[in-house]
Amino acid sequence: MREPIEDTIAPLPGLVDAHSHTWTSPEFDADYPRVTERAWAAGLVGVVEAATDAASAAVCLELAREDARIIAAVGLHPEHADRMAEDRSAIEALARDPLTRAIGEIGLDFSRGADVPWPTRTEQQTAIEWQLELARELRVPVAIHTREADAEGWATLSAWVKRVGRYLGPDREVGMMHCFPGDEELAARYLDLGFLISVPGTVTFANSKRGQAVARAIPLEGMLVETDSPYLTPVPYRGRRNEPACVAETARFIASLRGCAAEEVARATSANAARLFGVTLPTA
Repeated sequence: MREPIEDTIAPLPGLVDAHSHTWTSPEFDADYPRVTERAWAAGLVGVVEAATDAASAAVCLELAREDARIIAAVGLHPEHADRMAEDRSAIEALARDPLTRAIGEIGLDFSRGADVPWPTRTEQQTAIEWQLELARELRVPVAIHTREADAEGWATLSAWVKRVGRYLGPDREVGMMHCFPGDEELAARYLDLGFLISVPGTVTFANSKRGQAVARAIPLEGMLVETDSPYLTPVPYRGRRNEPACVAETARFIASLRGCAAEEVARATSANAARLFGVTLPTA
């Protein structure tokens, strides 16, 4: 279990953490209330809580019912694609809840070797294609995970968008690339396709040259910021448990890369999140 952060994080009002697994992660069992208080004290006005299976999807929706600042995403993570037959009917039912604002976290993850128990590529491909069609049917965006699957992810998503078009309207994106792993060229292609690029805390790492190049290059109107809590904790808290309040550190670092005010990053990325997920955010 990673050590929690106890420092006071300077607030950056108006931020949205575009992807989190905070309230559905057992790492926070001992201190959910404190972590929640710290998120709002850090200036956050929204946190997207992303499911990974049917059980966590039900929790995401319950949390969204209790607090309008929590935005629910419902989906089956590629790690659990081999449970599609088991979870499909429950996820489809939960996805029809009016509080479901995205289908996610879904995608392709080919980072595990053959010696590690993991869903096959065929199972992952079947799961993502089912959930992409579910999103189109329900008219909600998607939150996409790709890891060591840049070519396969692009082939799947570009073919899907070519088939279904900008089904949420010409001025609204079809999804977000969560913890975007690619380079500037791939980011530009996804922006053109109709996706937002979500920048995680790893952008603050000294060796994250590709992530930093992307954060500099893409327009703010195409960017989200996220924690992926409890993972990918930004500097200066690297190595400790991540939490939504830390997205303020990521936004500040992006601002320093771009030579702009942190408040500008907060305003732009929160507006992007509100547009993508179809929500009205509370006033900071």
